[in-house]
Parts: sequence; C-alpha cells; structure tokens
Amino acid sequence: MRLDELANQFSDQVQLLGIYIREAHPEDGDQVPRNMEEDVIFNDPTTEDERAEIAAACMLRYNFSFPMLLDKMDNAAEEAYQGWPDRLYLIDADGKINYKGGMGPLYFDVDEFEEKIRDLVSN
Repeated sequence: MRLDELANQFSDQVQLLGIYIREAHPEDGDQVPRNMEEDVIFNDPTTEDERAEIAAACMLRYNFSFPMLLDKMDNAAEEAYQGWPDRLYLIDADGKINYKGGMGPLYFDVDEFEEKIRDLVSN
C-alpha cells in the first residue's frame, strides 16, 4: 500500500501512525458490496477488545509497517480530527496541524499527502 511506502521512504524524517477509529461499514450497519466481495465483514465493535481485534485484522491484511493506534470507544480521536471514514493529517514537531487532507474515500489524496511531507521535511 502506498502509505506504507511513504512510511518507509521517510522513516528517518517522519513517523507515520494509523489510528483505527469506528468501523466505517459494519456488517450490522451500513455494509457495502466491496467489503462483501473482499470478505471484510465485521460487526460494529462494542468493546475496546473487539475494536482492537478488527484493527489487528486490518494491520495483517495490509501488512502496514507503521504502528496502529486505537481510538477509544467514545471516538474522541475521530471526533477531534473528523477522520471518519478516513483522512490524512500531517502534524509537525510542535504538534500543529500542517496538513489536513480531504474526507475519504473520495478526497483521500496520497499524492497530495506525499507532497506535503516533502515540503515539511525540506524546511
């Protein structure tokens, strides 16, 4: 996956982290045909352990080399960063948001994200 390539390419300059937030298309909610075809079928977790199991399955499926953090069941990270269903952020060394990508999947732009990483590390 392209994000993993970026994590490896810039590993000496940036740390990529994933945050697993609430399930975007749970089986017991708003399931989509693509998930059914790809056998990505999970019920909406009701505990942190269940959420962690789904996050682990995601990590294994995509073989990410970067760490995956887990949002709490109150969805505090998702609400703070408006990350549902997915979104890219670049946070600088001072903890300030340097880049906020568009809402995925339509505006999930990895090329733009890479460009912003390059801008940040060149300064």
